[in-house]
Amino acid sequence: MFLVLASGAAAEPDGQGSSARPAAIAGHATDLGLAHRCDRLALASKVLAATHPATPADLLSLRDFGGSNLDAAAPPGFAISPDGTHLAVQVRQAAPTSNTYCQALLVFDLDRPEARPVTITLGPQLARDTFTMYGMAGFPMGNPRPLTPAWSPDGRWLAFIQRVEDYDGLFLVPAAGGAVVPLARPPADVTDFSWADDATTLDYETNAPRLDAERRQAQEGRDGYRYDDRFWMLATTTPFVRGSFEAARVRLTLNRTGAVRTAIPMVNAAVNAGANRAWVSLDSQPAGAFRTRVHARVGSAETPCRFQTCEAAEAAWWSAPLQSVVFVRREGHASSRTALYTWRPGRQAPRRIAATDDALSGCTLAGERLVCGRERSAFPRDIISFDLQTGHGTPLVDLNPEWNAVAPARITRLRWTNRFGLPAFGDLVVPQRVAVEARLPLVVVQYETRGFLRGGTGDEYPIRAMADAGFAVLSINRPMDLGVWLARSGRPASQQDLMANWADRASVHDSLLEAIRQAAAVVPLDMSRIAVTGLSDGASTATYALIHSRVFSLALLSTCCEDPAVTTTAIGPAYEEMQRMNGYPVPWERHRDSWHEMSLAMNAEHICAEIQIQAADREARMALATVAAVRNAGVRIEMYLYPDEYHVKWQPAHRAAIYRRNLNALVAWRSRPPVACPSQRTTADLTPNAAPRPRSRPAAADAGTDGT
Repeated sequence: MFLVLASGAAAEPDGQGSSARPAAIAGHATDLGLAHRCDRLALASKVLAATHPATPADLLSLRDFGGSNLDAAAPPGFAISPDGTHLAVQVRQAAPTSNTYCQALLVFDLDRPEARPVTITLGPQLARDTFTMYGMAGFPMGNPRPLTPAWSPDGRWLAFIQRVEDYDGLFLVPAAGGAVVPLARPPADVTDFSWADDATTLDYETNAPRLDAERRQAQEGRDGYRYDDRFWMLATTTPFVRGSFEAARVRLTLNRTGAVRTAIPMVNAAVNAGANRAWVSLDSQPAGAFRTRVHARVGSAETPCRFQTCEAAEAAWWSAPLQSVVFVRREGHASSRTALYTWRPGRQAPRRIAATDDALSGCTLAGERLVCGRERSAFPRDIISFDLQTGHGTPLVDLNPEWNAVAPARITRLRWTNRFGLPAFGDLVVPQRVAVEARLPLVVVQYETRGFLRGGTGDEYPIRAMADAGFAVLSINRPMDLGVWLARSGRPASQQDLMANWADRASVHDSLLEAIRQAAAVVPLDMSRIAVTGLSDGASTATYALIHSRVFSLALLSTCCEDPAVTTTAIGPAYEEMQRMNGYPVPWERHRDSWHEMSLAMNAEHICAEIQIQAADREARMALATVAAVRNAGVRIEMYLYPDEYHVKWQPAHRAAIYRRNLNALVAWRSRPPVACPSQRTTADLTPNAAPRPRSRPAAADAGTDGT
């Protein structure tokens, strides 16, 4: 279904006082039920000053665009018109009640910032990303695709991808509003597209070759699949196809109304090797350092930038107006800052023109400007333009003006270095009003804290809502992998120490304890009520902490757990081969002492904390052995499964339930006596390398922890 609301169309209030419902709609098709359901997608015309504490609903109703990762090289989710006067952004907003999404193209007039945008309403299905992992093609993670519209060279049309009838199709719409025209539909997903030099030619690519391979492979199931390196049992019980697949390419020619005139299959597109360009790639040495560097090709000469300021770059572009390379890099303590540079190859060192604690995502050149998504710790993603001569940043579009009605948070940036010498940083968020004598319960959220403090990695722990409910929240950034740190420092790294002895995990744990110690120096903490949360690597950090310290009395997990019998055998042969190649302690039966340092199940008798797991149904298999062992040891543990989910959960109804359950679990945990440990929890437990593994819990440890 496609709806179009022209800029400036009359609207009537919806009774909520914060958004408007379109009064007149014209387009390819109409669905007034969809229009009413997506009332809140329209930007509020007037927003009150900060008036109320943050709630899960405030976070769930945010308008998002682009990808979920903070990467300057990612597809931006927005596009600037050829004449630089308009900006189109493809937005999505969760609709938990219907468990769908409200989505639209919003077209802003940059010369008239007060004007309401043209709103082209799209369908409710979310397009989700896939990638190749361990050779398995089409691997799903649950993340939204960072869909980006494209202007025709004459500025008349917008081409875009949206998901309709379970396929990602290519569509066209007049930039001023009008009927949406389908250009490419099933039986394949459009993976990329671009305009040619005129406004009547579009090239696009599909994943048809991969889908054809999947259909052929499915015939094997009639006689039973052979269990081999095509399987990843935490995603699906049917095999993936392996290898790389060339995209199918098609060239469309359009008539003046946007309808397809011809569609011609294309061979591989030619690359203009002579064009000036800039890019970021990894240095080959030292091995294992994964150090990025800026490169440029000017004419026929390719030049790597040898200056130190060209390292740790995220993205680079060639600017024809400046005849220079423009690049974004991470720098500062633990690479916590984002900086913007220009560089003329062969002439001088790069010039830094801007630096900020904010995170930039999905940047694109527009003349002598770099336009990026921007996230600040206290504010969701907006769009900002940087002048490449002065570095001055000018906000262009605020897609969530309603957030300004949420009372501001008290946020403190913390920095520290662990005993391994690795720097790290975090953000401490505390309630606006704290009694002088109060000692706050603390919730640790992981494992990236750059950008907006929303819900941590995976977005399951509503940071601002938790703080406004009376908790101190410490959002921490994981320190660099220890092996990478050693390689960059030119120090030999023992694979035995890194893997069999879990040295990197010990480094992360030490950083976690130091972070809490830093937080305790800022605000008084209730040491008996410190909770840890985590998805994926964050969950590994949490379970390692439950084994190696007695600091935490509650763990809220999104994935679980490193039980060796499952981790080393039940995911799939491709993962097992990766473990062998990278020196993991396998087979696990020969390395029981090593796995005893990581396995919650093997330490079940020693855990003195409550545990709650909210897992994707596919990934819950990994937790079954641990849940049984921990429950049999008398530890309070609950697990909830969410159907049709992946590593990152994508369904709005599930996100709302997860937010609510985590917040309720914290409130209940705060109100009852904490799980008993052999000795009282104190700040001494936070001393680096001094927190012992808990001993067996006393017989009465479960008293008061069953929620009654």
